Amino acid sequence: MRRLVALHGFTGCGADFKALERALSGARSVVTPDWPGHGAKSGLREERGYSLKSHLDAVTEAAGDSEVELLGYSLGGRIALHWALAHPDRVRRLILVSASPGLRTERERAERTAADLALAEFIRAQGVDAFLHYWHGQSMFHSLRSLPRETLDEILARRRSNDAEGLALSLRHVGTGSLPSLWERLGELKMPVDLVTGSLDVIFGVLAREMVTLIPRARHGEVEDAGHAVHLERPGDLAAAVTGR
Repeated sequence: MRRLVALHGFTGCGADFKALERALSGARSVVTPDWPGHGAKSGLREERGYSLKSHLDAVTEAAGDSEVELLGYSLGGRIALHWALAHPDRVRRLILVSASPGLRTERERAERTAADLALAEFIRAQGVDAFLHYWHGQSMFHSLRSLPRETLDEILARRRSNDAEGLALSLRHVGTGSLPSLWERLGELKMPVDLVTGSLDVIFGVLAREMVTLIPRARHGEVEDAGHAVHLERPGDLAAAVTGR
């Protein structure tokens, strides 16, 4: 059976992929590591644990010795891109959900880093609940907030279990501004690449349509009536994308 390593996004955890795993109905062996500062690793305090290297090491451990299908959502998508470029012979297929290769210019990265550091201090000062209220107020999460109350409550409970310091350290060390741009390296990806975005997530839809022109074996699929968190909003549609190639 094919192994699918699924990498979660900022504020999430590996358990976010349980609905996807159910929708796959045994078609894949699914491995879902937690990032430092998230889920089971929310209490981690060593700053070196929040480096890009520590995240890549976590993917290597999850992949084991086999060739894998690698799926990454948002932050997980950026990490998946880095790992696929470092281990192209290990990736049978790359699936990027609501992900980007980073920011192109030093100026953009510097501005985003400053914003992320300010947000990290907000989390420390105001706490996780206040931060999540702000975070989910973004337009790309509007459709996530429209999920059935029981489903949404489960997602929010997982996110509230993260601690403020862990989220702040994650923003500081592997936020969008902290990681190098991979735009110039997209042409190196020789494996099949699926770019998945929600139809309501305009910004990442535009990014995916540009990325697909730069990756030799890429295709872009749009999930109707979904926003940024496709894996949580439409796990059945994402499962169809996973098994569709």
